[in-house]
Amino acid sequence: MKLSNFTIKSFTELEWPNGGYADLHNDFLSNQLAYKPQAASLVLFWTKSTGEWAKQVQIASLKIVFTNVNFLRVREREAAYPLSEDECLSEIGWSPPDEKDNFDSFYPDQNAPSTYDLLIGFHSEWAIKLNADNAQLFIETL
Repeated sequence: MKLSNFTIKSFTELEWPNGGYADLHNDFLSNQLAYKPQAASLVLFWTKSTGEWAKQVQIASLKIVFTNVNFLRVREREAAYPLSEDECLSEIGWSPPDEKDNFDSFYPDQNAPSTYDLLIGFHSEWAIKLNADNAQLFIETL
């Protein structure tokens, strides 16, 4: 998978050219996943947290658009967690293609081969594992 205009840094952060940065764990809440099978696309949406700690963040929302999705697997949430934990990102990393069923280990390697799957996990233990040709970040500033 090619990350066309951003990189993943330290499990929960995104960076992009000219000093762009987003901490998806602390400063944003995941609020929507849209999968379009016929278009083979998936979009993940985040909005800025209303917490005091995110007041300085100048991004209102962001989304990552995955095109030509060729693999998608979702792990269910753990019922013991409150629903609010579904919104809180836990980690982003890479997983070798021979570990499609394994949601418990991943690598933070920014230079992972394109055959590796992207794993996106949340605090309630629900997670997405996918592979696509391309992922592009879109940002809406305040």
